[in-house]
Amino acid sequence: MKSFEFECLNVKTENELIKESLEKISEGEVSIYKLSLELKENTIPKPYELSFFEKQIDIIGYYSSKSYLNHNITPDWHMRENESKTASGTPLMSFYSKMGINQLTISLSDAKTPIKISAGVVEENGKLHIKIRIFDSLSSKISKYETLIRIDRRKIPLYDIVPDTRSWWGSLGNNTAYVPDNARLPMYSTWYSFHQNTIPDEIIKECEIAKEYGMDSVIVDDGWQTEDNSRGYAYCGDWQISKQKIPDMKCFVDKIHSLGMKFIIWFSVPFVGYKSKNFERFKGMYLYDNKNMNACVLDPRFGEVREFLIDTYISYVKKYGWDGLKLDFIDSFRLSEESSTEYEKMDTVSVEDALEMLLSELDIKLKEINPEFLIEFRQSYIGPVICKYGNMLRVGDCPNDALMNRVGSISLRLTSDKIPVHSDMLMWNYEDTDESVMSQLLSIMFSVPQISVRLSGLSDSHKTLLMEFLNFWRRNREIILDGKLSFEGIYANYTMVKSEKNGQSVVVLYQSTDYSLREDKANVFNITDKDYIIVDTMCKYDYTCYDMYGNIEGGGKIQKGVSKISLKNASRVEFNKL
Repeated sequence: MKSFEFECLNVKTENELIKESLEKISEGEVSIYKLSLELKENTIPKPYELSFFEKQIDIIGYYSSKSYLNHNITPDWHMRENESKTASGTPLMSFYSKMGINQLTISLSDAKTPIKISAGVVEENGKLHIKIRIFDSLSSKISKYETLIRIDRRKIPLYDIVPDTRSWWGSLGNNTAYVPDNARLPMYSTWYSFHQNTIPDEIIKECEIAKEYGMDSVIVDDGWQTEDNSRGYAYCGDWQISKQKIPDMKCFVDKIHSLGMKFIIWFSVPFVGYKSKNFERFKGMYLYDNKNMNACVLDPRFGEVREFLIDTYISYVKKYGWDGLKLDFIDSFRLSEESSTEYEKMDTVSVEDALEMLLSELDIKLKEINPEFLIEFRQSYIGPVICKYGNMLRVGDCPNDALMNRVGSISLRLTSDKIPVHSDMLMWNYEDTDESVMSQLLSIMFSVPQISVRLSGLSDSHKTLLMEFLNFWRRNREIILDGKLSFEGIYANYTMVKSEKNGQSVVVLYQSTDYSLREDKANVFNITDKDYIIVDTMCKYDYTCYDMYGNIEGGGKIQKGVSKISLKNASRVEFNKL
């Protein structure tokens, strides 16, 4: 095996190999290696691991699609890990400097096989010990395996490196899905506001208000398919509409449509609950038993399973005119020791291939019904394969957690290409302060807002805040969603974030009060604990200050150089070049 240009390349495997090679096929700051393996027989492969060392010079933290709030590099006896497969994560790990400049980014072309990239510092010498572990969890039988390993050492910002890696995945066939315009507009969700208490009349009333606020779709979440409101998934799998809750689904959908809103509904794709009528039907076709969920996980390698799921969704979409599906828990599809080995009854022995077969066939049939059909996936099912089928990617559940929503949405933006990133459903306590609610709203500035609070119960000031925020967001959504995203302070969970398009920008100062203003027009929000911002410019600007409710709180002009702008009651400053 040819060596990486690193120290001490080591290989660990218990597989009986006929062929093993690591060939460098691309030179330069971006190097690409081709790993080829040929096993002695068609068998379930054991983990195959490459490990090497990298001098930890000008490296302060790391990024992966699962790093979220923790960016610090741990010792090699407790490594940071990033796992990926078809429905979970991305095969990428980046290491960056204090200024957020890439020092080393490792990525793999294989976004389907269970892979783990790990890293930790060696205490004795200050080097990074890095591991790439392929077949990290139980995989299907294979006889051959190939993947490309990409090593990117370009000294450019992380916010350029990761999207460029995403483009590389696209060039290998992982193109992103078509995005309908409604996927790029604010939505109302019933999850935090109703949970499983699906009450059509009350939801319709909330949607009447939501439409006035600029929300153009509603996501009806868990609860529509069961009379049980104790959460859990014991009753999933039959997918019969609860007549007790929704006596007339078509009427429910029609009333939502009459408001000018799209109707999206939730399914937990893999679960068949213990108390469902279908539980006995699929015995022998489960991957494993998930006792915590009170359900078993279907095995998509069986054609009957995929046919059941697809027919269920398609029949409902045709019958009721649903505009979208929220497909949940697809990262639960994984092999276990319990999984069936009746391969002759399966269409494929690979769970990863079977999942893509499911998504691909469903995508084709849904687009035949409605080319503008909406599909939502959430973290962690956000990788290159999933982006071929989902046109909405949502931040993972983080109720009332502004920090996680901020970090999750920015992180997800880096790997999602043109797929719009949605916030986790925003909710807050009715008695919370206006300043705290504003913090929640500004945390999701760079994602498509999903709101999940009972709008009818909001105080007047909270109503004004939400209306002002959504009006601003809609006016500036092309800048926010389509502009070039950049940031500072990733190690501190993004101290400043900006999206810029055609000389106009939207900026949020989360912790830093300093901003270098170069655009023709900029809207700069201050969410720090300071009542001022410091702006460095190369020319003259006039500016107007607004409070969180949209009222003007003053303004003036600034000259070339550094200026301190007092905000007092203001939270946003609009700058225009003179």
